[in-house]
Amino acid sequence: MKTAAPPLAVAFNVACGIAYAQSTSDPMETLRTCSAMEGQARLECLQDVSRKNPPSSRSSRDTAWIVSETTSPVDYLPVVTATATSVGSSDGAAMQLAIHCRRGRTEVIVAGPALSRSANEYVISFRLNADTPMQLAAASPSFGSGVAFGGDVVKLLSSLPDDGHIVVSLFTRTGPVQGGQFLLSGFENVRKKMAAACKWPHAVARPGR
Repeated sequence: MKTAAPPLAVAFNVACGIAYAQSTSDPMETLRTCSAMEGQARLECLQDVSRKNPPSSRSSRDTAWIVSETTSPVDYLPVVTATATSVGSSDGAAMQLAIHCRRGRTEVIVAGPALSRSANEYVISFRLNADTPMQLAAASPSFGSGVAFGGDVVKLLSSLPDDGHIVVSLFTRTGPVQGGQFLLSGFENVRKKMAAACKWPHAVARPGR
């Protein structure tokens, strides 16, 4: 008599449990395990990792962001760029998250050596601390390389706290997950400079309001 195969949900839970138990100290290793899965199982695995990995601790006096400010010689509008480097990535290669204010437009771009496909082939998963990941559309950046965040990035940036971390993951239908963790330490200064340079609306909600 043949034994029936276990339901997919059971198999998934067992696989994720083993993966997490083996890599609790290395969430990026768990991310690589999730990338080997397909479809709904991959998304559920990413959510499972999100729930089980607590935020990184860091002094509020530290800053994870490098901010540069200048003026465009063409239209004399302010140009502000804030860049953070990942503290962990899915393949061991550092990734960069950059926020730009150029020509009055705010843009968020993630870049890294492993992002070799065109931007429209990716889907972005964005997670704040231990929250449930949200899925964002990917877009081609207005300049340079990388993958830009689609949607209302001003609203997204305005909702972020001044500490903690975010995890940005990019995946395609067939390729491995590429992602990194970025610290938010010092982000309040970044937000103020971007809001002033790009003239964000005052009605945008701030964290805790």
